[in-house]
Amino acid sequence: FLYSLPLILLTFLASGLAIAMLSSDILRRVDVTDTVLTVVQREVKPLIQMFTGDEDVSPMYTMMINMKVKGMLNTTIPPAKAKLYAMGMAKLFVLEIGPLITALLLSGRVGGSYAGEVATMQSTAQNKLLLTLGVSPIAWTFVPSLFASLIASPLLTMAGTALAL
Repeated sequence: FLYSLPLILLTFLASGLAIAMLSSDILRRVDVTDTVLTVVQREVKPLIQMFTGDEDVSPMYTMMINMKVKGMLNTTIPPAKAKLYAMGMAKLFVLEIGPLITALLLSGRVGGSYAGEVATMQSTAQNKLLLTLGVSPIAWTFVPSLFASLIASPLLTMAGTALAL
């Protein structure tokens, strides 16, 4: 656990920064002002005609409505984008990225150490000794690694996700 923790924390930090920069850039580029103004023009113009009884709507009415809608959008969209960004990042890391990165890094570390341990045991004839004693070499080496990874992977996932958020 302690040997894998720095690797997992640095990976989470790097991936968290990269995904945060990409997400914030996407949200910064999204602009709904023109779309909302088009919908307002299309929907409000018949209402003004109905209330005033005029066939043509005065450009002054249209300009005032556009200014009011732009003002409302400028005050409501930035907090909405910030809340959307925060919720999206939290969900992305907790549900998707966190467990995936932890599983990839932990499987690499466990696989490498297990392969090294088995190779060392084979070269020093420890496998033959275990068979002579009636102990399965697979059970002797693999089962402790399996239990250790079952304990360490949720802990490493929580630590990495907490750092990334």
